[in-house]
Order: sequence, then structure tokens, then C-alpha cells
Amino acid sequence: MVTGDMEKMLHSVNAHFGLQDLENIFDGSPERLLADMDEAGIDKSVILALDPEFTYGAEMTFPAYNDYVGGLIREHRDRLIGLAGIDPRRGKAAISELDRCVEGMGFRGVKMWPVTGFYPDDEAFYPFYQRVEQLGAVVLCHTGMGPPPTYLKFNRPVYLDKVAVDFPGIKIIMAHVGQPWVEEAVGVAYKNPNVYVDISGWQLSFKKVPLALAQCLAMAKATHGGVGKILFGSDWPLFTEVMSQKEWVETIRSLEHPPPLQLMGLPEVTEEDKDMILGRNAAEVLGL
Repeated sequence: MVTGDMEKMLHSVNAHFGLQDLENIFDGSPERLLADMDEAGIDKSVILALDPEFTYGAEMTFPAYNDYVGGLIREHRDRLIGLAGIDPRRGKAAISELDRCVEGMGFRGVKMWPVTGFYPDDEAFYPFYQRVEQLGAVVLCHTGMGPPPTYLKFNRPVYLDKVAVDFPGIKIIMAHVGQPWVEEAVGVAYKNPNVYVDISGWQLSFKKVPLALAQCLAMAKATHGGVGKILFGSDWPLFTEVMSQKEWVETIRSLEHPPPLQLMGLPEVTEEDKDMILGRNAAEVLGL
């Protein structure tokens, strides 16, 4: 059950995106997720814990949040993959929690949420990243827009460039293709072989401007690494009011470049590209 500051934050997100069903994002039960996965033909999903305590008061501590997600991935080990919520500002406690989650509970990596007020490339976090690299864990880091009233400055994709260079053994996924800094995110992924992007949260943009997603994918495909750098994502259940999981998968499956992009000479998204986006890339990144 979500209460307190986190409840207020989720309501502010709903209002920010102009969503009408204020209770939709509070229904994040595993039963609903698995049903939506089955309907959409999704074999596995990555579920995330958060560590919001530096900004948002929470009824559940960050280790308890990780325990909850750990219980879900243990119960549904054939369907669910977990990323631990750990704020690197916790220092030695962050490293201990990383060990507990990855080695003790089978998490595949860590979710970082700079929305709460930190720059990911702070060298004070390097002992944490060293342990991430040693464990062979992945980092999924929020980039782009954040919930009001947080500071946007912490979420720029460029703040992961130094981390990627200094820790080439860590596979880093930039959530949301850094929207609105899409070109910056693509540039960071293009430059660094260990950096990827996911398209979570793009459902609303696609509904409003269908050309936007096609242009984003075309831009990524035209760079080094191409479509191999793009992972499917949804931010479930936030945007299910806009587009169900099944519809979101079908959107990618049916994606074709409109005539304006064809005239620009941007490469078409092939069936093989769609297969890569919808699973093959993630399987490689996560070591499945």
C-alpha cells in the first residue's frame, strides 16, 4: 500500500501527464502484472524497487522494499527479474545492500533514481560502482523527466557518460531514452559500447505524436550499435490508461516509418529490429 509522500508524488505524476484514472497506478499487484504480460505475450518482465527516502518519506524502508521485490522474483522466478532500489549516497550501506540483493536474493542489478537529488557521476559513488562491476550487475538509471516538484538537472543522460567510461564492465541502461534529452541519450549510447536506452514511458508521446517514437528509433538505428542499443520498457502500470501492455507491444510490432522519415533517408525498422527491441537485446544485457 502506497501512503504519505509517495502517494502524493504518484498523484502529482498522474496530474502532470493529464491522466484521469487516479487509482490506476496504485494497482500494481503481481496478479495484474502477470495477467497483462500473458495478454501481451510477454515472457519476462523486469520489476524495480526504489530507494526514495532522501526525498520522499516512505512507510517502507529501502531494504524492506527490496525484500518485497525479492519475494516476488523468488515466487515467480520464471517470469520476473528484479533490480534493487539503492541510493549510492548510502556509502558502505549501499554496497552491503547491493551484495545482499544480488548475491543473496538473485537480483540482476540496481535501479538508480537521481530524481531524489544526486548526480550519478559523483566520484564518491565509485566504490559502489566498483562492486557493481565486480558482481557483473547492470545499472538501470532514470534519465529525463521526473515527477514534480523534483529537480530536472540531476536526470541528464550526460551524467552517465563518465560512469560508462570509468566502469566499462558495467552495462548501463538509460531509462526513457532521456526524454526530453533524446539526442543526448542517443549520443551517450553511441559513444559508449556498454550503454543502452529503454523506451519506457513513450506510450503517451506516441499517442500524441506518432512520429516521435519512429524518429527516435530511426536516429538510434543510424548510429553505431543501432537497434541493438534499444530495450523495450513500459513503466507499468503508469501508462496502461493510455495504452495496455498488449497495445504497446503491438505498437512496436506494427511500427513503420511514415513518408516524411523515408524521404529523409532514415533506415526502416525491420522485423528483426523489432524482435531485438522486444526481447533479444534485453536478454543479452541481462545475461538471460
